[in-house]
Amino acid sequence: MSPLKMVETQKRNDAQTELMVDDRTIKNEGSYGANSCLIPTLTFLSGGVPGTELPLIQQKIRLGRGRECDVVITDPSISQQHAQLNCRRISGKGQAKEVRVVLRDLGSTNGTMVNQRRVRRAVLKPGDTISLGRVILKYEQRDLSDRNFYDEIYRLVTTDPLTSLLNKETVLRELSDELTERKRYRAPLSILMISLDDFKSLNDTYGPSTGDLALQAVARLLQKNVRRQDRIGRFGYEEILVVLPETAAKGAASVAERIRKDIEGTISADLKIERDVTASIGLASYPMDGHTIETLLERVDAALYRAKALGKNRLEIWKESNAMGSRF
Repeated sequence: MSPLKMVETQKRNDAQTELMVDDRTIKNEGSYGANSCLIPTLTFLSGGVPGTELPLIQQKIRLGRGRECDVVITDPSISQQHAQLNCRRISGKGQAKEVRVVLRDLGSTNGTMVNQRRVRRAVLKPGDTISLGRVILKYEQRDLSDRNFYDEIYRLVTTDPLTSLLNKETVLRELSDELTERKRYRAPLSILMISLDDFKSLNDTYGPSTGDLALQAVARLLQKNVRRQDRIGRFGYEEILVVLPETAAKGAASVAERIRKDIEGTISADLKIERDVTASIGLASYPMDGHTIETLLERVDAALYRAKALGKNRLEIWKESNAMGSRF
């Protein structure tokens, strides 16, 4: 899914909840009650994992078997691009606002049905049953004041769906917060940029599903190698950013070397493939290498670029004299 951001501002006698998608918002301004926000939701009745809830927190959501879809459903009765949901806020009676969800079939082979009637386009109502091929879902509206549902929304908007690491937007926000804290207390901070080597070749040889499995295995390995206060997020397609608060360059280098060796020594065996899976790592530290997020990211990227240029499967620490450029 696209990067999402949720901001909750609570006041003593009122509450405001905002869901933001690429600078476009679906916003509740108290029209559902002071502490309530109804979120349109699909629940899988068959296909996928029955009982799984899918909060509709994007304005456009494509469903299908294709990897480019927002919601990928692997059932063979589903077309590559089967259907699309459009969510937008409209005025209701008086000053009340509500979110209208429109379902549209995208020319699927096996069709889209609402309440057992085949449709090309339909405005959904709570309780409607949707059939996409053999997959059946139910449309409902859930209350964000339900704590379990709120936690699920928060997880969706802050994590990368493939690796369960923080998504790019969230890890950058965490980096900003940590850097502010380190400046306040005059403490060090280091960041690592980790990139799997020859990732395109891995996908070309074994298929993209193997690349996905490699990223998931690396994510699990990283979570075992860092402290509770450290932050890990997927930064690019095969790149992962690690934020190490209160850690100077020497300590961060030890962490990075341990991670590099563990990736080299375990991932191929986990995937049961006959080729090495390795990673190159760049390292930059505050305050020695920069005082802003932009400078630190530029320099950690330059260090990673140098690690790749010098043969891969290695750690490079930012040095002014060794700068070889970056993408930033």
